[in-house]
Amino acid sequence: PTPLFAVHISDGALAPAWTVGGFAGAALLLAVALWRFREDDVPRIGVLSAAFFVASSVHLPLAVLPTSVHLVLNGLVGVALGRRAPLAIAVGLALQYFLLSHGGLNALGVNTCIVALPALAAGLLHPALRRAGVPAFARGALLGGGAVAGAVLLNFLVLLFGGADDWETLARVVLVAHVPVVLLEAAMLGVLVRYLEKVKPELLG
Repeated sequence: PTPLFAVHISDGALAPAWTVGGFAGAALLLAVALWRFREDDVPRIGVLSAAFFVASSVHLPLAVLPTSVHLVLNGLVGVALGRRAPLAIAVGLALQYFLLSHGGLNALGVNTCIVALPALAAGLLHPALRRAGVPAFARGALLGGGAVAGAVLLNFLVLLFGGADDWETLARVVLVAHVPVVLLEAAMLGVLVRYLEKVKPELLG
């Protein structure tokens, strides 16, 4: 099947203004993530960067579409790292481009924003949901699936309004193709949050 790099927009797909805006947005996200950065944050960010990078190499073929998709794990990164999440995501996306030719160098800023913004939302919502008494599995499922859905929706909007060509059909295919990924990551993060809350809750941000 032809790989569908859904939330990894390739070089040349966007108008120049969107490319520049993507780098500006990514720079702002990284500046916030680096604020009061501590040395003991490095190991956790490194582990989550590696997990995010490896997830992109696990391709899931789809029976109904002639393509494949891959895990994103931005919900996990957001819940575990909070506002530091853009650091792990930017490093992971850069590795995916240089080692796997996945995504694009000029599109790195836009791709970082697309994946990192829902991760930040997940990181902000997790403690609020925990204080509200939402069960661990439901909390993880909501944030895991929601973060992927958010990234795919942002990708859809960027392709629709910022594409150098008419990408409307591709953008719609992206939405449909990632429904299984949303469900899978919701279940994965639900199980993981429930497990970590019992054995090592300090890993949950």
